[in-house]
Amino acid sequence: MDKFDFERFLERVINHSGFEQNGAELSLKKGEHLFSQGEVCTEVFCMSSGLVKFYFNTLEGKEWIKSFVVDKGVLGSRSSQLLKVPSPFSALCLEDTQVIRFPYDLFEAVCFEDLELARAVFHFTQWLGVKKELREYQLLCLSAEEAYQAFVSSNPALVTRLTQVDIARYLGITPIALSRIKKRLA
Repeated sequence: MDKFDFERFLERVINHSGFEQNGAELSLKKGEHLFSQGEVCTEVFCMSSGLVKFYFNTLEGKEWIKSFVVDKGVLGSRSSQLLKVPSPFSALCLEDTQVIRFPYDLFEAVCFEDLELARAVFHFTQWLGVKKELREYQLLCLSAEEAYQAFVSSNPALVTRLTQVDIARYLGITPIALSRIKKRLA
């Protein structure tokens, strides 16, 4: 499946008459959260630049990285938006990030009224579903070394923007294990 055309999608959303005067442009600094685990997320964030990580904190304080959103994307906690429950994960800016924030209920209503926008959202959810399925496969079926190689080959530019700790947490291994893998592969 081809990469989703975020540029076209974001342009469609930002310029849509149904969103006029309802979007708030935000400039977030590195280290700021879009939303946090345990808080209800009732917004959709359309990111035009930056780098965001989605992560879970366990009760023991361990961090697991769910995914990264790089340069452009549509962000939010689906379970929180749909069920009005606290988000199970946080969204942290790893770089300065630009977003436009819309209320989720408005976003949903406008999508239901505009067939072309609904189609675009449908294509986005298809792309996201494939991405999540591949991520699950990597976590459950590949060795840590294979998962690291797959991550590097599919995200060469991203690797240079992340810390080794974040890469390790994304792969579900310790930074020491990642260091050993990189040494073996060198």
